[in-house]
Amino acid sequence: MKRWGTALIVAVLSCIPVLLRHATSPALLADSDTAFLLKVIREKRAPISWFTSDWPLGNHFYRPISTLPFELDNRLYGDSAAGYGWTNCLLCVACILLVAWLWREVTDSVALTCGGTALFALWHWNGLGRISPWIALLAQAFVAVSFFWRLLRRYVPSLAVGRPKVNLWRDMEWGRWLPACGALYFLSGALDGIVGLQFRMIDWIPGRTASVMTVFCLISMAAYARYERTSARFDPVRPTATDEPATKSSVQDAGPSRANWAWPILATLSGALALASYEQAVMLPTALLGIAVSFRIRRFRVRWGWQVGFWSLLVAYWLVRHAYVPSDVSGYQAQQFRSGPGVYFSLLAYLFPAASSIYLFFKSLDLGWTLLITDRLYGAVWFAYSNLASLQAALRHWQLALTGFALSFFAYLPMAWLNQFDHYHYWPMALRSLYVSCLAWGVWELCVIAVSPPARQAPERLAPAPGSLPHP
Repeated sequence: MKRWGTALIVAVLSCIPVLLRHATSPALLADSDTAFLLKVIREKRAPISWFTSDWPLGNHFYRPISTLPFELDNRLYGDSAAGYGWTNCLLCVACILLVAWLWREVTDSVALTCGGTALFALWHWNGLGRISPWIALLAQAFVAVSFFWRLLRRYVPSLAVGRPKVNLWRDMEWGRWLPACGALYFLSGALDGIVGLQFRMIDWIPGRTASVMTVFCLISMAAYARYERTSARFDPVRPTATDEPATKSSVQDAGPSRANWAWPILATLSGALALASYEQAVMLPTALLGIAVSFRIRRFRVRWGWQVGFWSLLVAYWLVRHAYVPSDVSGYQAQQFRSGPGVYFSLLAYLFPAASSIYLFFKSLDLGWTLLITDRLYGAVWFAYSNLASLQAALRHWQLALTGFALSFFAYLPMAWLNQFDHYHYWPMALRSLYVSCLAWGVWELCVIAVSPPARQAPERLAPAPGSLPHP
C-alpha cells in the first residue's frame, strides 16, 4: 500500500494549479446561456421538476442531474460569480482525482497512474503551452546531431586508408534513432491536449454539464475495474526458468472481499446518473465493455453478465427520455448537427492525426513543382511518419496503450456529428491520458535505445574452445 502513497500525493498536487486557476470574473454570469438558464431556474423554483421535463434551456435535452448544481449555486451564491467559478473548479478537481482512481484499478501501475493523472491535470491549463514546440525542436535537433555524429564516427577515421563499403541503413543505424525522433515529435503535440479545455471547463459555467457527467462516468468505470481486478480469477502465464521463485517474503494478492458485489452495483448507479447528466454518456456501456475486454486480454476471467445490466441502462434512459422530453429535433439541435468531411477529420484526429496534413497536401497538388519548395509535402511526410513511429512506441506496452486509445475514441464518437465545442473532449481526454502516458513511456525507451552504444558481435568461439573437456 505504501507505493500507492506516491500516486495519491501526485494526484493531490496535480489539483493545486487547477484550484489556483478558478474563475472569479463577473463575466461568468454574463454569458447568454448562463443568464437564461439561471433566469428559468429562478422563475420555476422547483429543482425536482427537472427529472420529469426538459432542462432549463428547453432544447430537448434530459439533464436533471447536471441542472442540480445550477440550482445549488443559485441558492448559495445568487449573483456572486466567484461561487459558480469555484463549483466548476471543484468538479474538475474531482475528475482529476477520479482519473487517478480509474488508472490505479485498470493498470495497477504507480508510474502510469501518476503519469495519467498529472497529464490530465496539465490539460486543464492548456498542456505544455509554449514548451511543446521546444520538444519538437529537440526531436529535429536529435535527428541532425545523430546523423552527423554517426557519419563522422563511421567514415572519418577510415578516410586515410580507403573508403569503406557504404550501407547507410546499417552504418547510420536509422532503424534505431529515426523512430525515436518521430515518436518524440508526435509526443510534443500529444502533450498539448485540447487548447480550449481550460476555457470551456473552468471559465464557462455551462461546461459543468460535461464535468458532472465525467464524474459519474469515471466512478462507474473505476468501480467496475476494481471489481474485476480484485475478484476475477486470473490465468497466470506458465513460469519460465528466468522468473523469480516465490518465497516467504513474496507479496500475495488478498482474496476478494465478501462485499465485492457492491462495486458493480455502484458502477450501475453511477452510470444511470451519468446518463441523466449529459447525452455523451450513452457511450459509457461501450467504455465499460472496453474495460472488460482489456482485463480479458490480460488474462483475467471477467464476468460478462454484468454487461447486460450496463447496456440495459441505455434502454431505461431511452424510455425516460421519450416520456419526458419532446422527441422532435429542436432548433438548437438542428443547428448543431453536421455531416461531411468535418466529421471524419474529427474522428481521425483521435485515430491518425496526420490525416489532415495528408489531405492538405493532396489539395495542394495543383501547385505543381512549386509544392516542392513549401512545407506541405515535407510536413505531411514527417507528420505521417511521426504518427507511425508513435504507434511503434505505444505498442511497446500495447495492452494498456490500446485500452486508453480505444476508450478515448469511443467516448468521443457520437460528438463528431456535432459542431465542435471543446468540452465534448473532456471525458475522452480523461481516458486518453492513459494512452499518452504509455506513449511517453515507449518514447523514453526508444530514446534510450537510440543513444545507447550499438551491440557488438561476440568473436567466434573456437571449436573446441581452449580448456574445454574433450568430446567423443
